Amino acid sequence: MAARPRWWHQLQASKDEVRLAVDLYNRIGQERQLEAFVVHMSLGWLKLIQAKYEKEGKGRGLYTLRNGRRQRTADGDWLMKSLSGLLVERYSDSDPIRRNVEFFLGLRHKIEHRYDRDVAALVAGKTQAFVLNYEKEIVRLFGGDEGLAEELRLPVFVSSITDDAIEAIKQVRSRVPRAVLDYVQDQDAALEPSVAADSSYDFRLYLIPQTSSASDADAAMTFVRLDDLDREQRAKVDAAMTIIREKQVPVSNLGSLLPTLVVKRVSTEAKIEFNMTDHTRCWQHFEVRPREGDEHPERTKEQFCRWDSTFKRWVYTEAWVVYLVRKLSDADLHREVLGRDPKFV
Repeated sequence: MAARPRWWHQLQASKDEVRLAVDLYNRIGQERQLEAFVVHMSLGWLKLIQAKYEKEGKGRGLYTLRNGRRQRTADGDWLMKSLSGLLVERYSDSDPIRRNVEFFLGLRHKIEHRYDRDVAALVAGKTQAFVLNYEKEIVRLFGGDEGLAEELRLPVFVSSITDDAIEAIKQVRSRVPRAVLDYVQDQDAALEPSVAADSSYDFRLYLIPQTSSASDADAAMTFVRLDDLDREQRAKVDAAMTIIREKQVPVSNLGSLLPTLVVKRVSTEAKIEFNMTDHTRCWQHFEVRPREGDEHPERTKEQFCRWDSTFKRWVYTEAWVVYLVRKLSDADLHREVLGRDPKFV
């Protein structure tokens, strides 16, 4: 029997990393579950992409080159491209799969041991997408025989619409370190709404109880992906979600703020000097909307700003005020964006 090719062995190593990641994540009482999960899932993704390069005969593309020559590390090993670099080469900027993996690459260095479980609850949907995306990609790249769907079991995080459940979620958020919470919020806010809502970035499930006969199972439930619902079913789910959702879908100019009010609110809530020129620098720095005269004024970050076609002007959201207050409260970022030290009022 002929020896297996190099890429096949790399692929098996990738699958072993993912098996270990999910196993560690599911162990009851295991410390640093999320941290270990992220480390091994990241290795699994790295080896998966490396295996694809090898299979395509592009193994040389895995190395960092200078003047066409491979480079070595201080220890004498060949210098390989990082996972983040390979993601940029293989996936577009707006690909939710890439954004999901990049989210965890950044989160890995922010997880504190004592808050591991709280952070895990906060990013549960993204965690499940991390694994599901891997399964989808390994099947797409190497075929169904290499998939792990029958081996992996990832727990479903269930929350009910009750006062106790909602309060529990709030408590989890309050315990998560501010740096981690800011990171999660900033990562979501930086994405186009369609990417942030994509199940490949943040996987959400809705449980719909079934009315069953006495001969059926006592607790029958159906797992439904939002993308699989028809228009009428989706409308019902959206109606139910308004009970606990924190943000509203944009409707006309509901909750819209003019720049003058944004300036006043930020100055008052952050207790700093903040004027219209500062606001202009902010929307330019964070690329919230196009500049005046752009032929596509509607291309904004919708969670922060929208184009009012009736009055031909940009209006801003409550989320933009919250975002600015948080960002400008950091003295270093304040200097980076506005070019001066914060002046408190």
